Amino acid sequence: MFKDGISPYEGDLFHFQPFLLRLFSFVSLSEAAVFAAFVAIDCLTALLLSRSAERYSRENGSNHPEYISQLVLKCYLLNPITIACSAILSISVLHNLIAAGIVYFFSTGLLIPCVFLLSVSSSLSLYPLVILASLLLRFPSLQERLLAVGGLAMGFASIVLLNWLLNGMNWNFIEDTYGFILKVDDLTPNVGLVWYFFTQVFEHFRAFYLAVFQINLLVYVVPLLLSLRKDAHLHLVISLLLVAVFSSYPTLNDASVYLAMLPMLERYKKYPRYTLVVGGTIVTCVVLMPVMWHMWIVAGSGNANFYFAVTLIYNVAQIYLMIDLMFAYFRKEADEISASLVTPKTSFVLY
Repeated sequence: MFKDGISPYEGDLFHFQPFLLRLFSFVSLSEAAVFAAFVAIDCLTALLLSRSAERYSRENGSNHPEYISQLVLKCYLLNPITIACSAILSISVLHNLIAAGIVYFFSTGLLIPCVFLLSVSSSLSLYPLVILASLLLRFPSLQERLLAVGGLAMGFASIVLLNWLLNGMNWNFIEDTYGFILKVDDLTPNVGLVWYFFTQVFEHFRAFYLAVFQINLLVYVVPLLLSLRKDAHLHLVISLLLVAVFSSYPTLNDASVYLAMLPMLERYKKYPRYTLVVGGTIVTCVVLMPVMWHMWIVAGSGNANFYFAVTLIYNVAQIYLMIDLMFAYFRKEADEISASLVTPKTSFVLY
């Protein structure tokens, strides 16, 4: 449509930004070359996460940062979801690269490139804006925080303006990109929670529940900012987890980045309570999803409830993972406080 001079935003077929449309319009590679490029992008993503983990481990006095780095690398590259997404040339591979870049510059303390990549990521799907709270924890000085907020606002506005220019000074892309995300017009089944809910809700209640759903993600920003203020990296992991759960159109690959980052949080490894349950539930749900989809869509021997039940349990498992991480953080804080109260005259410590 674009090459024929027809605006792809006239219908309901294209929902990416104009700069992505222009970028991919210049790509005229063979299928093998495109596949190789996607594999290279995934390898770069894993490398960035690995370097970030090594840096974080060294800062926290780990005895084996190289081992943690290699473990993060393997967790990302050997994840069946990342392999499958590269095989089908999913655009989520590019989203993960940007997310890994944010994590890398976040770990190395480079604010400006981190804010730039966050602006790009936010301009693509809006929800990564909540990662700004993690930046405010990582860069605590007033000057850095003003630079982060102002830089994100200017970067986001600049990208929107660039899209406007690339779209022939026409704002019709707003409705098919950001409007498409916020209004949740496409109820095609995915791994999220929204599609099923809005197929069941009465139309005259749709606006109310839509507002509640979109505000839901923002509700956690301030409490998490206040609660996890001593560990910005853990806050970043939980922010990525929330984006993966509460996005309008999430994919399985959205969880790949934060799942690969979990080994770097080794300082909390003895505190979680539901590691085996959460891990087993996520693996089971990922295996059952295509089975339930086939029963519903292909074989016709099931209905939407079959597939939604699996996606619901999958997202509940992710939420339990978030709760477990926060419990581990607070338990470690409590242990450190209790240890500081011990003196030579202390007989016992009561938990």
